[in-house]
Amino acid sequence: MLPPGHVAAGYLVAEGLLRLTNPNLGLGELNQLVLWGMFFSFAPDLDTFYSFLKEKAFTVRNPEANDHRKFWSHAPFLWLCAGLAVYFLGTNEYVRFLGLLIWACSWSHFLLDSVEYGIMWLWPFSKKTFAIRKMQPLRITEPGFIAYWLKFLKLYSKFITFYLEILVLASAFLFYKFINL
Repeated sequence: MLPPGHVAAGYLVAEGLLRLTNPNLGLGELNQLVLWGMFFSFAPDLDTFYSFLKEKAFTVRNPEANDHRKFWSHAPFLWLCAGLAVYFLGTNEYVRFLGLLIWACSWSHFLLDSVEYGIMWLWPFSKKTFAIRKMQPLRITEPGFIAYWLKFLKLYSKFITFYLEILVLASAFLFYKFINL
């Protein structure tokens, strides 16, 4: 999934958790927490920049060698530990809720990536990736940045994840527009 879909999912998860738990926080703090949730839902993909660095471009032409989902930073266990550490070491409700968002929003990322890409759910015990329906890595040889990403989007539109991303984006928009009053 692309960053907009992960960020939209983080928005929905953060809003949902805030509404379910109703923490005793001010409006400014609640809004900050939603933004943090959106960030943490995208944060596991920050390791993509390492792939870009290895490729020396904002493209990934060798997906097997530079699959950022096989880096330790893309492992759910790490994010679970980070979220729990912040939660249990938090000295106030805001920090504890932030810990909850680190865990829940990063895991929304992993759940969405588990549809077709695959995630190392058992890391550090195994590097095996798990997906509902494993897709083949996209091999794109188009020269140039724009041509590469246009070809990527054309190929990406043939996968279930593309339509799931549209659904998540639409849901976040509708929630924001009509429910978040």
